[in-house]
Amino acid sequence: MGRQAVALACAVALLAGCQFGGDSGKADFIKEADALCADYERRIASIPPPQTYFRDFAVYMRRAVPIARELNQKLRAVEAPEDEETDYRRMLDLLDQQLAMWEQAGEQAFDGNEAAAQQTFAQSTGPGDEAQRISAEIGFFSCARPEG
Repeated sequence: MGRQAVALACAVALLAGCQFGGDSGKADFIKEADALCADYERRIASIPPPQTYFRDFAVYMRRAVPIARELNQKLRAVEAPEDEETDYRRMLDLLDQQLAMWEQAGEQAFDGNEAAAQQTFAQSTGPGDEAQRISAEIGFFSCARPEG
């Protein structure tokens, strides 16, 4: 399922390609986060995207979600400007929620429960969309949503 691969890559790349703000503190913050995201985006992109829902989706999630979680952990160590701190932490919390749902969906697919996996994956768009909205408010570049 190519949409899942694209969606995960978008979440991981949420901060990649960031725009620079007016003050140097924010610009440095964005530059540091962007460098991390670019590295992790390349790592995720090297994982072959799923071709079938059950087997490939489950394997993809088992490989990609830990990398995305590692990125979020490293991003938490990046010091955000004071006026962006609350939103930045909220965005990372939402991405963690989305990754937990993706991991659950992958395990449901691995167990052969396609309906539950698809439902769980669909529910993950809530936290993902909110994280994307917050990232746009901060000034990060938001990756394009996959076409239906």
